[in-house]
Amino acid sequence: MRKLLALLCISFVTLLAQPTVAAQAEESAIYSTTINYDLTNTGSNPASNVRVKIYLFDNHSGWADQEIVSETIRVEGTQDYPTITETTDNRWTEITIGNLTPGETKRITVMQTLKVGSVQFSINPNAVGTTFSSEFEEFMLPVSGLFESDASTIQEFANRIIENETNPYLKAKRIFENVIDYLTYERQTDEHGALWAYNSLKGDCTEHSNLFIALARAVGIPAKAVVGKGFLPLYSIGLGSVDIKGLGHEWVIFYLPNIGWVPLDAIWPLNQGSLAETDYRYIVDATTGGEGIVTDGSISWPGPGSYSWKWSQIGPMTVSGSWNGTITPEILVKPELQTSSQIRNGTLTLTLTVKNLGQQPIDNASASISADPTYFEVITSTQEIGSLSSGSQRVINFDVRVKEAAYGKSHTFTANVTYDSSHGTFSGTFLAKGDRTVSISSPPSAPTQQPFDILLLALIAVLIGSVVALSAALLRRR
Repeated sequence: MRKLLALLCISFVTLLAQPTVAAQAEESAIYSTTINYDLTNTGSNPASNVRVKIYLFDNHSGWADQEIVSETIRVEGTQDYPTITETTDNRWTEITIGNLTPGETKRITVMQTLKVGSVQFSINPNAVGTTFSSEFEEFMLPVSGLFESDASTIQEFANRIIENETNPYLKAKRIFENVIDYLTYERQTDEHGALWAYNSLKGDCTEHSNLFIALARAVGIPAKAVVGKGFLPLYSIGLGSVDIKGLGHEWVIFYLPNIGWVPLDAIWPLNQGSLAETDYRYIVDATTGGEGIVTDGSISWPGPGSYSWKWSQIGPMTVSGSWNGTITPEILVKPELQTSSQIRNGTLTLTLTVKNLGQQPIDNASASISADPTYFEVITSTQEIGSLSSGSQRVINFDVRVKEAAYGKSHTFTANVTYDSSHGTFSGTFLAKGDRTVSISSPPSAPTQQPFDILLLALIAVLIGSVVALSAALLRRR
């Protein structure tokens, strides 16, 4: 019995001695959104039983990482609990706001908090299947004015791109690279379909995405549009809420057998794009295969900010609507990595600026730099940052030893910042990343030995001659 008690005591002490496992950091951010919908009776007769269909942010996983942390819907300030409908592509609700007398306005307010993370696929082309089931056929069809995959110019271009390639992933990769090369980025005031983009050789995120989708469908790859918000700090001057209308973005998901839906952005980073990955800048409104998106030649996407209404009419009348909204980064850290212009004694210095762009403070922050060990040795280890209040930043330096094999090539350095933060009832350990691509020029050549100056040689000769003459004179005196 004593032996058993001793063993139990030893086991208990051993468990206490084990190091605690640190929480796994999530590469994500927390945003709060507020969207107001105002319905006004601009007619001279009352409207009864006014009903408003409103799109909501949704949870997404697999090709995206988006979670609804909280959600509140209010009608004229009073919380409402409407029935919510969820489909494969979007999430919406119909809200009854009752009667509207002439000149009366009623407001619906939707407040949602979202946790948006990062997704990265590692795709082995050999693991990708080649057969698509019938459920994906609708995403390989043309859509007039949007994804014109049946246009002869689109089909010819698509076939030139893929040549004899049969692997769906490699087909998509070729189309992705060609769209980036073919179109010149130019902001558009109106949204256009794929055929317009092909003929105009230009476009913004809408035209790049629509052209990719049409080309993919033309060669038998299912593809859909993703509409949402792209939260870039450059859209925000200072801290606080940002006008949600200025954050509109479109990207793509395409389907691969044995893999699933894969994200693709033909714009971000500008002129480079990203394939099979997204990060916490991508806030998803909805996805669409294109049905019902084009009306009278105009493109209208679903998602928060998109809504419609109907009412029971009593005499001639008009109801009009308007909307506005904001998005606020509650938890968001931005690492910005810079490099010095010179390598000194074989060492490159990288400067990391860690900015807390969120409304909430962060704690226990630390930063490190990662680089390919084939070419570099990171001299400076992880550095502690501690706490950062909202709007503050910290600047730290890292030294990296440059190996001989690194010269004459371009390399990417990655800054990794982990930190703790919380918002409302949600708290966690977060990870923020920042990349920097640097071209390492060839090392300076060793200085060549310069010939002695002729005057210096002459002077040395004179001195030697003088010494010889002096020695000879002294010998004669003897």
